[in-house]
Amino acid sequence: MRIFDKAILGSFAIALLAMGTPTTADAFPPASVTGIDLPTVLTLDDQARRFAYLIAQEAAEQSQDKQAADAVATSRKSLKKLRTIVLDPGHGGENLGALGVVQIQEKYLTLELAYRLRKELQQKYPDARVILTRYWDQSLSLSDRVHFANRMGADIFLSLHYNAAPHQHAIGFETYFLAADEVTPGKQEKKGKPIATSQNVVSGMEQRGLGVEEGVYNDALLTLKRDLARENQNRESGLLAETIQQNLVKRIDSTDRGVKQANFGVLRGALMPAVVVESGFLTHPVEGEKVAGEKHRENTVSALVSAIEDFDQRLAERAAK
Repeated sequence: MRIFDKAILGSFAIALLAMGTPTTADAFPPASVTGIDLPTVLTLDDQARRFAYLIAQEAAEQSQDKQAADAVATSRKSLKKLRTIVLDPGHGGENLGALGVVQIQEKYLTLELAYRLRKELQQKYPDARVILTRYWDQSLSLSDRVHFANRMGADIFLSLHYNAAPHQHAIGFETYFLAADEVTPGKQEKKGKPIATSQNVVSGMEQRGLGVEEGVYNDALLTLKRDLARENQNRESGLLAETIQQNLVKRIDSTDRGVKQANFGVLRGALMPAVVVESGFLTHPVEGEKVAGEKHRENTVSALVSAIEDFDQRLAERAAK
């Protein structure tokens, strides 16, 4: 038997993943893909899904089955504002994450959840790019994850996690976005006030002609504009978190722990709406078993898909005003 080049085998494996080919347990990628460059995944991802769509459409047309052809065409939906979605399976590699009552490491559960969510989004929205920060069991720093999302030009960033507690009483799901004082360092004003303040100051400086040519004011103007962009990003992150939490409430039978803000490293520096989703406690004796089950993952994926759709619709409505 001929031994093929590892790079070819790795590229082939990535192509299979890009086309949505099921892997072990319909979640985990083969070990042979370790070391493949993530941008390669992005390129193959887009090409493979579009190619698969064209093949399906052509096959339906050649069979002269109008109903099948119409079904393929109508299944091709598009999100209005979101083009690139980055999913971050929490932990990985040496970072095992939490260990629940069923003795399954969090890093495996988050990877499986990310694969299932990616597959569902790709099937429903072929034009959307759905990218994972990791496609296998590898170590990534928190800054690597958010910087990758920035480089990919992500429109939203979802870091997927499961929760844990030192006791077995904690239960439920919650969604986090970055604490406001971490978005604009030094600002401690109440929510909403920093945005209005920055807008007013920037507008006033521009009206007085204090732009790039006014060297002494240039740095201040750029800083204010950067702060404004960060504040807008934080506001949209809050909206995304609220939308996700609302949909989790509809589909997961557990305690609604609400939307919270925290200084999570995986959210710092994000240029797009970014959240951390904690969809259940691995350490709870009852919920821990549910979280490891098929039904809980299905409900979580369904909730996140609906939340992404709702958030996209809200962005479109805001843009139309």
